[in-house]
Amino acid sequence: MENKIKIGDFARITGCTVKTIIYYHKIGLLQEPKRSSGGYRLYGSVELTRMKLIKYLKSLGFDLKKIKEVLGNACESKTLKEALKSLRIELVKEGEKIQERVGKIDILLEKDDINLDNDTLDSSSFQMITDILGTDQIDKYVETCPELFEQQRKIFHIMDDFQLQNNYSENFRALAEYFKAHPEEYQISLNFGTRLAKLDKLSEDDPEIEALARESAEFIKRISSLKELLYDKTGLTKSMESLYNDMLKDVLSPARMKYKQLFQKYLNYKLKK
Repeated sequence: MENKIKIGDFARITGCTVKTIIYYHKIGLLQEPKRSSGGYRLYGSVELTRMKLIKYLKSLGFDLKKIKEVLGNACESKTLKEALKSLRIELVKEGEKIQERVGKIDILLEKDDINLDNDTLDSSSFQMITDILGTDQIDKYVETCPELFEQQRKIFHIMDDFQLQNNYSENFRALAEYFKAHPEEYQISLNFGTRLAKLDKLSEDDPEIEALARESAEFIKRISSLKELLYDKTGLTKSMESLYNDMLKDVLSPARMKYKQLFQKYLNYKLKK
């Protein structure tokens, strides 16, 4: 048994803890070695090679279950290749998520004062819409209505919490896809957006508020795809709508809140009972 070592030495050589080695024995990842007459586990080249393979596959990102599966079919290169392909896909996705997080951190670091408030948080729906519309149309939006774009980002963060209607995300996806495919109608909506942004400078009783609410509602009702998505819909309960409006007041001016009320009226928006 001169070429065999006890578990303590095996742990030091492999860089594992004794507890980890025993756990690998328990789950069948590392076969129990033969024991000495005194009952000590004795490890040799077979166990050392196996442990090196386990550590290597673990460093690539495989979990223990997958490592056991791969090593159980070590003679089949196809099994390992398929496992590596699958792992690569997972790692690429994880890498994309990490890059996205790094991007968000970079945006925060560009600010002089970093405050974790609602303005810091992202809206998944707003991100989805901007992704669908694409860079060209979003740049056009920002150039035409910069203040409105920033307001909409904040509003969507609030809307995501309330999920205003059934199929909330699907409806906004359909809206974005419609405007992506119909640039002329998208331009009309931007023109409405320009007028909408100007409401912030008006008083609540200015006739432009009702005129814009009526015209923008008529625009939606004239287009069957938009009408199907937005007209005659049931939204929140009365108490939820009240809370939603309270939160919107932190973003919208009184004139814009009046516009929202009239716009909903002309689209026959109903509260859930």
